[in-house]
Amino acid sequence: MQKIFTIGFSGKSPDAFMEVLNAVRVRAVWDIRLWRASAYVPFYSGENLATVLGARYEYHPEFAPTTEILTGYKNGAISWSDYEKMYRELLVARNPTTELAPIDIDRICLLCTEKSALQCHRRLATEYIAKQIPDTEIVHL
Repeated sequence: MQKIFTIGFSGKSPDAFMEVLNAVRVRAVWDIRLWRASAYVPFYSGENLATVLGARYEYHPEFAPTTEILTGYKNGAISWSDYEKMYRELLVARNPTTELAPIDIDRICLLCTEKSALQCHRRLATEYIAKQIPDTEIVHL
């Protein structure tokens, strides 16, 4: 059985972030954010993470929400339930798992900003992956 992790960096120091990833032996961090720049915490900008994580850092925009969906939710024009529906439909249309094998997803960690996975697209993305690739365990860090 393959295992997929998710992590949100909000509220985590860089040291704590790295400790968590190393403790669970994450093989690759998949950055699935639409916008990878972070003015408030530069450590978590895509370029900096790529430097720190090296080959373990991968950008996967095929799992990022669209600007329309994300800004609509952040501005309050789209409810969370509508966001979930729209994002799930987006994943079905993109079909980002078509080339993935179970070995490709084992011990990956989907990265986003939100502290909790409850209202974050990384939870929806991992649920989608697990539905497409059976026998996948999801762990939210």
